[in-house]
Amino acid sequence: MSTRVEGSARPAQRRAAPMDPDDRRDALIEVFVRLAHREGRNPTTSEIAQEAGVAEGTIFRVFPTKEVLEQEAVQAAFCPAPVRRRIAAIDPEGSLRDRLVDFTRIMQMRFTEVFGLMGALGLTQPPNRGPHQACYDAGRHLRGHADEEEHVAAHQPLLEAIHELLVHDEDHLVVPGADVVHRIRLLTFSGSHPGIADGKTLTPEEIVDTVLFGLVRRTPDGGTT
Repeated sequence: MSTRVEGSARPAQRRAAPMDPDDRRDALIEVFVRLAHREGRNPTTSEIAQEAGVAEGTIFRVFPTKEVLEQEAVQAAFCPAPVRRRIAAIDPEGSLRDRLVDFTRIMQMRFTEVFGLMGALGLTQPPNRGPHQACYDAGRHLRGHADEEEHVAAHQPLLEAIHELLVHDEDHLVVPGADVVHRIRLLTFSGSHPGIADGKTLTPEEIVDTVLFGLVRRTPDGGTT
């Protein structure tokens, strides 16, 4: 006579469909980063496998060690190509303020992700990054295209995309467009970090309005009150 209790059987763990090794590596990197953000710590290979729906041994068939997986995940998370793609997609016909708010929202999300990942992995500084030119061309991170040393031109395509936001508005600015972006980036960095901002983080709109308009009331003739 069967002693099986109704409802006691555990469902079989969902297994991911077979993948090309490169696709599997990309998928595991994505899972690693997602878990690190969600859990606030370095995930174990068991947790990564469960989240990905694969056997733990699958990880070591595409990565020689867990440390290599972590290194690849960090390089992917810090790759600037996806950020540049999102900035380039900002509506060029929007007002200067609207464009800068969209830009600030992208950068704030970027900084928040970076802060979270660095905290989870105990990093004190970003990793060395190469020019990522192949990544820029593809619009996404490509494994193996981040050199070991920083290059002067590493962020040139990203900076060019940012500059395009202001090219046709510089006549209305009292400083070069690059200076406006620089100040917004500085305020976004500090205003998005709970520790630096004393827990009072700023919204993208607050950041842009502080840089563009300041915080002092102005009279109709342009003076201050």
